[in-house]
Amino acid sequence: MEASEFPLELQTKAFQILTSKDNTPIETLFSHIYASQHQNEPNLRSHALAFLQCCKHHHPDLLLIKLFFLFRTDVLPETRANAARALHFLKAADFWPKLKPIAQGHLKLHFLAYLAKESSLYVLRLVSLLLAEILSVTYKTHQNWPQALDLLTSFIASDNDNCREFASLVFKNLPNDSRFLISTALQEKSDTVRALHASFFKFLASSNPDVQVASFGAVVSLVRLFSEPPVFHDLLRAIMVGVFTLLHSYEASYFRSAFAELINLVSQEPLLLKPYMNDMVLDVLQIAESESLSEETHSLAFQLVVVMTEVKEYKHVFVNLPHETVRRLFFVPMKMLRYVAEDGCDGKRELEIEKAGMKGLKKLCAALGASKVVPLACEVFLLQLDNEEWRVRRAGITMLSVIAEDFSDEMVMMVNFIGEVVRKVLESMEDSHAQVRMATFKFMLTSSNFVQGVQLLYHHRFVHVFCNALDNEQDLNVKEQAGLAMQFFLKNTLPESITLNENADTVMGKFLPLLQDKSSKLKSIALSTLNVVLQRCEEVAHKYCAIYLPMLLEACTDESSTIREEATRGIKICVELGTPQLKPLS
Repeated sequence: MEASEFPLELQTKAFQILTSKDNTPIETLFSHIYASQHQNEPNLRSHALAFLQCCKHHHPDLLLIKLFFLFRTDVLPETRANAARALHFLKAADFWPKLKPIAQGHLKLHFLAYLAKESSLYVLRLVSLLLAEILSVTYKTHQNWPQALDLLTSFIASDNDNCREFASLVFKNLPNDSRFLISTALQEKSDTVRALHASFFKFLASSNPDVQVASFGAVVSLVRLFSEPPVFHDLLRAIMVGVFTLLHSYEASYFRSAFAELINLVSQEPLLLKPYMNDMVLDVLQIAESESLSEETHSLAFQLVVVMTEVKEYKHVFVNLPHETVRRLFFVPMKMLRYVAEDGCDGKRELEIEKAGMKGLKKLCAALGASKVVPLACEVFLLQLDNEEWRVRRAGITMLSVIAEDFSDEMVMMVNFIGEVVRKVLESMEDSHAQVRMATFKFMLTSSNFVQGVQLLYHHRFVHVFCNALDNEQDLNVKEQAGLAMQFFLKNTLPESITLNENADTVMGKFLPLLQDKSSKLKSIALSTLNVVLQRCEEVAHKYCAIYLPMLLEACTDESSTIREEATRGIKICVELGTPQLKPLS
C-alpha cells in the first residue's frame, strides 16, 4: 500500500498510539503480527501490518522512538523481542540514513546501554540482526561506530556464552557489502585481530553448539582479518574439526548450519581456499560415503563440490584429481539418484534429493570434462545396469540421460561404448521393474545427438523392442511412455526405419489396434504416431488408408478434443496421400 492510500483516520490513530504512554495497543499490534495463536487469522495480521506500514510512512521518527523504547525498557522479553522484530521489518538501510545525526547518536548510546544489560538470549538473537544492519549502514554511509565494535570484541572476550554467541551472530549477519569495511575498521587495532583470532579458534571447538555454529559464520564474515597463511590455516583446520564434531555429536540442524557457512567460505574466498581443496574433497567424500548418515546429509556435503565446480579458480582441482577420487565423487550423486519410491509417486523429499543428484552430476561432469567423464560413465553404467537392485539400474539410466546432454558426440565416437550402451538400453526396456522400464523409455525421448544417433544406427532393433512393449507391457503408464518413445523414434528415423515392408506392417499392426484402447492418452499417442507415419511414407499411406479411414471417422466422435483434432488431421492426410480413389476429395 502506498503512503497516499492510508486513510486519514488510520494516520490519526497511529499518531495517538505512538505518542501514548500506554503500551497496550502496540503490544496488541505485535501479538496480531507475531503471536502463533493469530497465525491462522490472516485478516488480523493483515490489518496490523497495514497499521505498521502507516506508522512507517507518516510517523517514522515516532515509530522508531517507540520501538527502541520498548525493546530497551519493557519488562517482558516477548515484547522486547517483538519490538526488535518490528525494527528489523522496517529495515535499517531505509530508516537509519534519514535520521538526523543527533538522533542517530542518541539511539546508538541507548542501544549499547541496553545491550550491556539484556539477559534474554532469545531477544539477543533477534537484536543481533538489527545491530548488524545498523552497523552495516553506518559504515557504508562513511560513518564510524567504534563503540559498537569495542562492545562486540569485549563480548567475544567474555566468559559468558550468551555474549559470545550474540557478538558472533552480529558479525555473521553482516551483509556482504559491508564486511570488508568493518573488517578494515577492526584491523586498525592489531591487538583486536589477535584477540578475535584466539577467541574464534576456541569457539570453533566450544562445547556449546550454538556458540560454535555462530562462530563459523563470524569467521566467514571476517575472514579477511585472518588471511595470513598461518592464521587462516589454524582457523580452517578448526572449522573442519568442528564440522565433524557437529556431525556426530549434536542434532543435524547444527551440522547443516555450520556446513552451509563452510560452503559460503569456499564460494566467496577461492584464493584463500585453493591450496586446501584436494584435502577438502576427501573430507567431503568421507561424509558423503558414510552409510550411517542420511541422504540429506550426503546431499549437503556434495553441495560443497557443486559450489567448487562453479568457481573458476578451482578448475585445476578437478583436472588433476586421480582417477580413484573422481570415481568416488561420481558415485555420490549416483547414490542420490537411487532415492525413488517403489511406485514412482515420489514425495517432495525424494524429488529434492534426486534433483540435487542430477544437478550435482551435471556440474561435476562439466568440471571434469569429456575425456574423464565418458570412459568413467561407460564403466559405471555397465556396473549399474548389472545390479540386482532396481533402484541402482534406474539410477544408471538417469545418469546416462544426464551425460548424454553434454557429451553426446563423444559418446557416439566411442564405438565400444555405444554398442554396449545400446545393448543395455534395449534390455532395460524389458526390465523386470516398471520404474526401470519407465526411465528407459523417458531416456529415449531425450533430444540428444546420442539418442538420435543410436536410433538411426540400430533402428531395426528398436522397432522390435518398442513393438514388444506395446504388445506385452502391463503397466499403463509405462505403455504410454513406450508409445511416446516409439513416436519420437519414428519422427527421427522416418522413412528409413520402415523402408522394409515388414517394418511398416509391424508398426501399423501395433498402433492400429491401440485406437480401440480404453486409455484416451494411448489412443491419442497412437493417432498422432500413425499420422506421422502416413505423412512421411506415401507407400504406407496408399496401403493403409482404407483400413485407417473408418477408424478416424469413429475417432471424430470421441469425447476428447485432442483425439478429435488428431482424427481430423489423419483424415486430411488420407485424402492428400491415400488411394487414388480418395484423390478427387483433396
